[in-house]
Amino acid sequence: MKKIMIIAILIFNIYSLYAEEHFIINDASMKVLTDAGVDISLEKKYTINSITKKYLKDARKILFEINKIDMKINDEFKKEDIDLDSVKQLIFEKKAKEADFDYTIMSCDLDILSLFSNNEIKRIKYYIIFKK
Repeated sequence: MKKIMIIAILIFNIYSLYAEEHFIINDASMKVLTDAGVDISLEKKYTINSITKKYLKDARKILFEINKIDMKINDEFKKEDIDLDSVKQLIFEKKAKEADFDYTIMSCDLDILSLFSNNEIKRIKYYIIFKK
């Protein structure tokens, strides 16, 4: 059981690192907008990147805190006598931080969507739901 938990935690750590490295809006993300039929001016690209950078600091901080909690959980599982109450508390802390991360990303997305007209937003949503 202990080995299974350690493997699961390692997988979550890898996912967290992947999310941290790929948070910045890149050309592939912009391609989704162009594929949806939304024209993106150079000014909008710069604005999108500046919005992303605004949220990047908070997102990285939250991911760092999640990684710290993961390390605490790993340390707890390495102990001879595992304190399940402590593990439970750490898991709740991690879930709260993950909710903060999701909220930060959603706030960033909404700020980016505010740059587009209602018609463009409809095209983006349609593309994401049906074409992808």
